[in-house]
Amino acid sequence: MSYYSGDAATQPAAIGGSIFTHRGTGICVKLEDFLNILSKGEEPLVIVTSEGFFTKIYKYVTAYKGFVFFTESLDKLQFGSNIEVIYAQSLGTDI
Repeated sequence: MSYYSGDAATQPAAIGGSIFTHRGTGICVKLEDFLNILSKGEEPLVIVTSEGFFTKIYKYVTAYKGFVFFTESLDKLQFGSNIEVIYAQSLGTDI
C-alpha cells in the first residue's frame, strides 16, 4: 500500500499539515522524556511558545519518528546549537 501519489516532494508537507487537524495524534510527555527525545535526533526542531500573564508557562513541541511530542514547563529551556528553535505566538496542545 502506498501513501504517496503524484509528486513525492509535496507529500510530506501535505501529511504534516494534517497531523494537527486530527485529535489524538499529539503525545504529551514529561519534560525529562521530551529532552531525551531531543537528544536522539541529529538536528531536531523545537517550536516554543509561552502563555500566562503573572506566571509564564512555556510549551514545547517537536516531532520524532512521525509522532508529535509536546511538554510544558515553568522554566524557559536553553537548547544546544544543534537544535533549531522557532518561537511561535501561540500553540495548540489540545490536539
